[in-house]
Amino acid sequence: MTTRKTNVTEHVYGILQQHLGNDVALSLESDLLNDLGMDSLEQVELGLKLEKDFSIKIPVANLRSCVTVEEVIQLVERTVSQKEATRA
Repeated sequence: MTTRKTNVTEHVYGILQQHLGNDVALSLESDLLNDLGMDSLEQVELGLKLEKDFSIKIPVANLRSCVTVEEVIQLVERTVSQKEATRA
């Protein structure tokens, strides 16, 4: 795993812990709706926090298509990579 991917993963986990509370058990396979109880408003709030912390823009539809924590991490990683590619 690359350092950037590790940093993205750790940062997303931290954001989720802040958002959901430290008592919530997270894993890559955690289902945002069924396991973590996130509703659509909480997903939008999560997206806003991710955008702010990573200085990226995530379309709401892309975030809503994420089912698991791993899919959120992959979305952030792709979005960060695309942003860096356009700057290069």
